[in-house]
Amino acid sequence: MKLEDIQSITILGSGAMGHGIAQVCIEAGFDVIMRDIKQEFIDNGVAKIKDSFAFLVGKGKMTQEAMDAAMGRLKTTTDIKEALSGAKLVIEAVPEIMDLKKSVFKEVSDLVADDVIVATNTSTMSISEIATVVKNPARFVGMHFFNPVNRMKLVEVIYGDKTSDETVDILCEVSKKYNKVPIKVMKDRPGFIVNRISAPNQAFISAMLDSGEVVPDEVDTTMKSVGQKMGPFELIDFVGVDVFSHTLDYYSKTLSKEFEPGKVLKAKLASNDLGLKTGKGVYEWKDGKAIIDSSKPSSTIGPMDFAAIQINEAVRVFKEGIAQSTKDIDDAVKHGMGAFFGPFELGAGLEPQQLTDTLNKLAAKYNLSILKPEPEIVDGSFKTLGK
Repeated sequence: MKLEDIQSITILGSGAMGHGIAQVCIEAGFDVIMRDIKQEFIDNGVAKIKDSFAFLVGKGKMTQEAMDAAMGRLKTTTDIKEALSGAKLVIEAVPEIMDLKKSVFKEVSDLVADDVIVATNTSTMSISEIATVVKNPARFVGMHFFNPVNRMKLVEVIYGDKTSDETVDILCEVSKKYNKVPIKVMKDRPGFIVNRISAPNQAFISAMLDSGEVVPDEVDTTMKSVGQKMGPFELIDFVGVDVFSHTLDYYSKTLSKEFEPGKVLKAKLASNDLGLKTGKGVYEWKDGKAIIDSSKPSSTIGPMDFAAIQINEAVRVFKEGIAQSTKDIDDAVKHGMGAFFGPFELGAGLEPQQLTDTLNKLAAKYNLSILKPEPEIVDGSFKTLGK
């Protein structure tokens, strides 16, 4: 199959990710069929696409004619057979439930020809495990967009155990047509590149909550003072305490027991204090904003702590062969997290001893061996990895 063979794309799911993917597809000139199980879900997704385009038109970043043409390329249906008719690429964006994804792909695999590329937008789940239900696993691949899809540039294109090079290469070309930056994920590992690099910091944040010694307001104030749009604790509430905790729970089963959500997160889950969506989580929320005391920065936790953890995990990701190069890791973090620098770029200007001391201090204080420095951090050779 060649790039020009892909004229029509089927999107399964019309939620935040599904309608976001549909939007960038139709804006790039592809015909799209967006399918969901209920018409009300579809209607909501279409409305969100229209609102997003209308915003661009209002800002002068898109013409009304271009919006009308894009919307004309979008069709919707609740019928799975109709949705798959004529598609050469199918992208799934249903909830992150393994049994649900397997059920969807079993049905899809039975209905499409062997040459159709089938992709999952999962952010954490095993590509290889989902692929066990499809007839042609060489054509099955991960295609992980980042939220919000219309603004975030990164697409992680992820190999399963049996995914062919041709399939990955084609989806990288398709991603470029969307005006995205595709990064190949060479091994199917939990968290892939970007979320894996963020994982130890999630465990660190949970441990800080449990310690009772860290004031979330102060840490968030410190991190926002160096350019972050949201501090780490505010971000927990924004994405949802439930989502944050479930991700940690997944990592605890697949990477290390030390990722298990802490007692504070578990208590908030039990009391349904899930953050923005319920009005209360780490913070109280009012009118869509967290109530944060930003009068005082933290005197104990700062940017170096989070940076050291991220650099250390980036070294592990490279050593495990998950990414092809340190540049790919840097580009993935910049385009997937909106960071100014990737971990290796950031680490190039830091002293190995400073990183080593920071990591050893945090590992001891929070009893997390996953924060201990890698040998390449200690001896400084991380600066020449892959070179």
